[in-house]
Amino acid sequence: MVASTSRKSLKKIRDTTNYYPHQITGVRDLARRTSFLLADEMGLGKSLQAMTVAAIDFEQGWARRVAVVCPATLKGNWDDEVEMFTNFTRMILDGKTPAILEIQLAEFADEGIDILILNYEQVKIHLETLNALNFDIVIFDEAHMLKSPKTQRTKACLQFKANRKFLLTGSPLLNQVNELWTLLNMIEPAEFPNFWRFVNRYAVYGGFKDKQIIGVKNAAELTERLQHVMVRRLKKDVLDLPDKQYITIRVDLHPEQKKLYDQVVNEMRIDMPDNPNPMEVENALTKFLRLKQICGTTATIEGYEDFSFKLDVAVEKVHEITGGLQEPVVIFTQFRGVQEALRKRLEKHGVKTHVLNGDTKMGDRQPMVKKWASEKNSVLVAMLQVAGVGLNMTAANKGIFVDKLFVPKLNEQAEDRFHRIGADKTRPVQIIELIA
Repeated sequence: MVASTSRKSLKKIRDTTNYYPHQITGVRDLARRTSFLLADEMGLGKSLQAMTVAAIDFEQGWARRVAVVCPATLKGNWDDEVEMFTNFTRMILDGKTPAILEIQLAEFADEGIDILILNYEQVKIHLETLNALNFDIVIFDEAHMLKSPKTQRTKACLQFKANRKFLLTGSPLLNQVNELWTLLNMIEPAEFPNFWRFVNRYAVYGGFKDKQIIGVKNAAELTERLQHVMVRRLKKDVLDLPDKQYITIRVDLHPEQKKLYDQVVNEMRIDMPDNPNPMEVENALTKFLRLKQICGTTATIEGYEDFSFKLDVAVEKVHEITGGLQEPVVIFTQFRGVQEALRKRLEKHGVKTHVLNGDTKMGDRQPMVKKWASEKNSVLVAMLQVAGVGLNMTAANKGIFVDKLFVPKLNEQAEDRFHRIGADKTRPVQIIELIA
């Protein structure tokens, strides 16, 4: 399926911007709704659809100010997309102190800028000033971050005033049905006014003392109500993307890994080098975490050197991909110790390596990904918690997972960094999973 150019010209959209058929259909549908939840699967171009609906409002004279609220890691990505697809003027709210941020907000108002890009944490701090700016549209990107009505972030965003609210997320429901309520309340507060009424209507309780949500009831009714506020399409239904190929590689534990692993399993402790006091493993959750770390590398335990058959295989695969195929590759892990051990191993072998984690400055993340993408045989070693959303990694068609997060949807989000619009459909996307 190819991008289409059959659209009415809009002053705020660049003439060079092309749309896929599902995006045109989405814009036509969403433009007729006041507020909405755009829940297209990741990689289908939700931001472009939202900006186009905003451009229609500008064209009609119904809007003059838009706020884009997103995770701090994605502000640069939004800046790039606004520049690539539109003629909107924009400002990133990025001052280092509250006083400087207030000056930036005053400049935004005085200079008549179209779009303000800010992160969720800034909404709470500057809510009063933001509401005084009278935004016509607020776009909440990665809106599943608002799933809990109890957090300060959600409470602030619920009070952010605008005539229209566009909520974008590829994962409207990560775990349980109660996570939908906040999103629906933001869109249709009169239709979904009360959290507990919603939960009692649609959640099935069970588990410990029947106080845990274990399923959904009245599902047909909920689906029908969602159709009035939500648009959701899947990649397999609307795009001709490359297939996903899952390649599982099973490895043994290195003898040093096995020794630590067995000690945790049998003794609930780890002997520490040069320290007579062992590290105690207090409970089952800590035990499971330590075992996952050890399966990555012994270097995740303080004082131990890096021994890992899993990382041996990871480096072999990197050489195969970057050396033989001359392609970039991305490696995902949830552990800093694994990431650091991989970085040292790859650099020792002369492989161009970029490391993306929580210490990477917000403004440096998007440029880092661009630099990695421009180098045909380089490696991006990324923390799942940081790189799982927003960033475009379609330069690669091979991703290596050294380990995975508990929630399957979060791992899928990481996969979809390179299985999305822009991926080369002639090359299958390969997900290589290393399991000890």
